[in-house]
Amino acid sequence: MRKSTLLVGLIALFLIHGALAALVLLARQTPESRARVDQGRQVLPARPPQRLVSLAPSITEILYFLEQGDKVVGVTAFCNYPSEVKNKPRIGTYWDFNLEAILALKPDLALGMAHQGEGQGAYEILKEWGVPLYLAKADTLAELFHQVQEIARLTGSEETAHRKLPGLEDRVRRIENGVHGLPKPKVFLQIDQEPLITVGRLSIHNDLIERAGGENIAGHIDQRYPVYSLEEVLRARPEVILFTGMVGEKVLPLRLKFWRPWSMLPAVENKRLSWVDPDLIDRPGPRLVDGLEFLARFFHPGVIRN
Repeated sequence: MRKSTLLVGLIALFLIHGALAALVLLARQTPESRARVDQGRQVLPARPPQRLVSLAPSITEILYFLEQGDKVVGVTAFCNYPSEVKNKPRIGTYWDFNLEAILALKPDLALGMAHQGEGQGAYEILKEWGVPLYLAKADTLAELFHQVQEIARLTGSEETAHRKLPGLEDRVRRIENGVHGLPKPKVFLQIDQEPLITVGRLSIHNDLIERAGGENIAGHIDQRYPVYSLEEVLRARPEVILFTGMVGEKVLPLRLKFWRPWSMLPAVENKRLSWVDPDLIDRPGPRLVDGLEFLARFFHPGVIRN
């Protein structure tokens, strides 16, 4: 009995000592050292930043949506929306940053996307140089809206997000309600030609296709951008074929020429092929809702109205 009582007392003493140590450590922290930590690896400013560097076009669009454009001091070479961004200093591409250019801008926060391939190494270099860094991740519209709220919190623009986000969410609900219960056309979204590259279940495109009332024929593949053979497309018999990609709409004649001989495909037979502006479906920013609306209108003509 005495041993049991002694053991309980020792455990209680240990817990009290640990709690007191934690309180002392917290008391010694400065506001800066209590900076927020996100995604387990990002130390962020404790106060709303005043000098923002955007490391992705989608981030730039989110910052302007949140009315933080006046605080943006640097953007990537591919940031082209809204029009006001054309006069902002450029810091390279979103996979090849110019570190000197970024440091010269003296940002108190840089923001990028967590899925940018070669850009991950550049992110590590930024952190080594002490640049506060936030990496967003959005593979669905729901995740995008969450990221907008997170960036609003970081930049002190929660009121703007509270005022503007409901409008986007209402548009999404209206589109989804409009296509609900309708037959889902089989969709093949082509990113590239040689080899054929499409979008899988883990891509934000898959989420858009499904919300717009379509069925992605590669939606069963647990990748973002899987290679898909011509034979697989022929077997799936898509009713809609869409084209997008960084090469631009200039390749549309070549894409149409490639598919023209395969008239056994419903999409080719019924001329249900179209180019989609990649800025509206590739960038996880507010204009994804415009992309969703375009897809819904193309999948179900006459259903979605202004």
